[in-house]
Amino acid sequence: GRTEVEPGLPADSTVLVWVDDQGRITEPPLTAEQIRSRTMGWAILAFLGVVVTGLAAHAATGLVLHRRNLAQWDAAWANTAPRWSRHP
Repeated sequence: GRTEVEPGLPADSTVLVWVDDQGRITEPPLTAEQIRSRTMGWAILAFLGVVVTGLAAHAATGLVLHRRNLAQWDAAWANTAPRWSRHP
């Protein structure tokens, strides 16, 4: 196969290349630092996803409970208002 090499190499120089399981030239494997960096990136994204999901669930639950509470207040006031609104 063919690959790009550093300019100025003499003809017939040996060049280290990486190939995949089908023999195609590919990139070298990730270094330990690259693996660590990607792992930390995905861990941070996962953490943020959990936090955002938790906050969204908390907000949705709060909204539902608030609406339910207001509906109960309306129902209770509908029963109480006629007794308080009578004029002698």
